[in-house]
Amino acid sequence: MLALLLGLGQACASPESDAVLENFGDLEWIGGRNGEVLDNSSEWKPEYEGQPATAADLSEPHSAAGDLLGNIYIADKNAHAIRVIDRSGRIRTVAGTNTAGYNGEGPARQRQLNGPQNAYPMPDGSFYILDTGNQRIRRVDAAGQMSTVIVENTGLSRGLWVKRDGSLIYYCTNTALKRWTPAFGSNPGAVMASGFSELGNIDVAANGDIYLTDRGNLTTDPTASKVFRIAPNATPSTFTPQVVAGTGGTTDSGPGASGSLATQVGIRGVRGIAFHPAGGYFLATHKGGDLWYVDRNGIMALAVQGNDANANVPATLPRALPALGSAVVSELRSVSVALNGDLLMATNDSGYILRARYQGPVPGAAELRMIPPTAAGRPVSLEWTPAPGRWSRVESTSDPATEIWTPRTVAPAGVSGYPNVWTEPFYTTSQPRQYYRLREFRDWPN
Repeated sequence: MLALLLGLGQACASPESDAVLENFGDLEWIGGRNGEVLDNSSEWKPEYEGQPATAADLSEPHSAAGDLLGNIYIADKNAHAIRVIDRSGRIRTVAGTNTAGYNGEGPARQRQLNGPQNAYPMPDGSFYILDTGNQRIRRVDAAGQMSTVIVENTGLSRGLWVKRDGSLIYYCTNTALKRWTPAFGSNPGAVMASGFSELGNIDVAANGDIYLTDRGNLTTDPTASKVFRIAPNATPSTFTPQVVAGTGGTTDSGPGASGSLATQVGIRGVRGIAFHPAGGYFLATHKGGDLWYVDRNGIMALAVQGNDANANVPATLPRALPALGSAVVSELRSVSVALNGDLLMATNDSGYILRARYQGPVPGAAELRMIPPTAAGRPVSLEWTPAPGRWSRVESTSDPATEIWTPRTVAPAGVSGYPNVWTEPFYTTSQPRQYYRLREFRDWPN
């Protein structure tokens, strides 16, 4: 029933790159506007709550990440809060008071944050926060209660990665990668690798290898503008730097480098990284302002061309991927592949949030069965057999011809004892007939 839509774009550097990019729709502007012109200032106003996200000023947001239901979580760094753009395009605050500080744990909208640089949504409705200024990694559960997971007294950088069941966290200080498990309690994790300059973001490949970006000091540090691969069992005594992308320093190769090996391409100020289920990964360059895709053979393809001029680029959108030939983004701070497959970017000091919707095929469920109500007020019950390693989402509509389906629930994969049954408790025979379907998503990628 789900239509397969393929976006058309220019030829890329490899068949894999072509196949990945054509499964995204146009790059579009979905949040922020031309408010902030200076670093380290807050532009948020109370009247933005509940309004269209494109009418709200953001304050140098450092990350944008999506959950399974299509909500987008934003670390609004200089306004000291986490925002969500919901499926209707409206923005609201879900954590932080919009003033810097620390006032303990409890209801997330009443707890202060201090320069958060990463918001990491989980499929169960919770999310993690890299609360950089407070030197803490915090968790907000599905009921909106905030708690501290890790207290990191040596400082935090931008990188955060959390396994979907919360049993493993990787995070960065400026110079080191750390690994945390619940056995550490709230204490800092163990150092896995060190000697970096200014670490950016983290993602993990399907085989467990950890990929780090090092933005670094562009003029003096040999680790700057490179991407490193680290084995999941690395320790400081066994770590040997493995550069997988970038030539370092102030080099920025630009569009002409498409088709080159990633280790031969200058990616000035590389900062964001996000794996795609096809096996390759996206790279966002802060100073270069470009978005790249690196395929499984290490070949680069330029997906979006930009600059570091803080230009007011949304006027040039939407644009089909690859978006080349003019600077349609600037100063990329992050890139992520959302849990529903969408491609998201946080860009520019003014804080624009950009999206390219995932329009590729979604695997069907192994089995889906609807048990209809037999009397008014009796709930509808759905039962299914999940595919291994996939998350499930129940959706409903009163008119399947419109292809507008409302997400109803998310069921995680691999959680012991979780029932593969969902009921609609509010359905009655007097309501419009509802149609249901089950969509399955693989973990992206962990």
